[in-house]
Amino acid sequence: MSIDRSVIAGIHAVKHALDAGDPIDELLIEKGKRHPRINELIHLAKKSGVRFSFVPKQALIRLAESVPHQGVVAKMATAGAMQLASFEDWLKALDMDQSPLVLLLDQVTDPHNLGACIRTAEAAGCAAVIVPKDHTADLHSPVVAKSACGALARLPVLQVVNFKRCIEQLQQKGFWTVGLAGEADTSMYDANLSGATAVVMGSEGKGMRRLVRETCDQLIRIPMSGVVESLNVSVATGVTLFEMNRQRDAG
Repeated sequence: MSIDRSVIAGIHAVKHALDAGDPIDELLIEKGKRHPRINELIHLAKKSGVRFSFVPKQALIRLAESVPHQGVVAKMATAGAMQLASFEDWLKALDMDQSPLVLLLDQVTDPHNLGACIRTAEAAGCAAVIVPKDHTADLHSPVVAKSACGALARLPVLQVVNFKRCIEQLQQKGFWTVGLAGEADTSMYDANLSGATAVVMGSEGKGMRRLVRETCDQLIRIPMSGVVESLNVSVATGVTLFEMNRQRDAG
């Protein structure tokens, strides 16, 4: 299923959403808070026709959870891309002539990482991000929303019950599915990633689950010259997705 709603907290994240024209239902501003950048947000909200109201600080703390709100929280309206009933409906409507790029995140539980991966996927032009329904950071979390920096409103983020079956359905649709694994023999720079591709990233500590790994068409690795054995999942996602875009541009 897709996400229904989220909140964005913090001056920078809210300004980014307003500038991008993301669907904001309401802007909530701390009562009595005075700051030039908050005045700028009010001006942008008026210009965009976004309603705003002044509320007690405690209301913002409750909405923002652990995210520093800096005196402002935006309640996001449901975005058109996020009203899809299911992964199956999205897949059925997908135009394969566009050689779509899809990101799958296998049990990424850190909300900062999940939000950063979604933000990177949107920047790389992905058609969707797919996550398992269980053992994944809460997609409704303000931490995810802030890290995604507005991408949740512009990109379908779909939840599936059976991750292995999801990969098989993508394969049947015509996707080449690649999983990122440090022990893989093939460097990402030697793999052909220019067509319709679904890339699978594993969790922060354990990587991909065994069945997920075995279901992928190909395993690839990011070659590294330093001593560090692995990259943060959001960094690895960025490196991989933009290498795919490079190959597509070159082709």
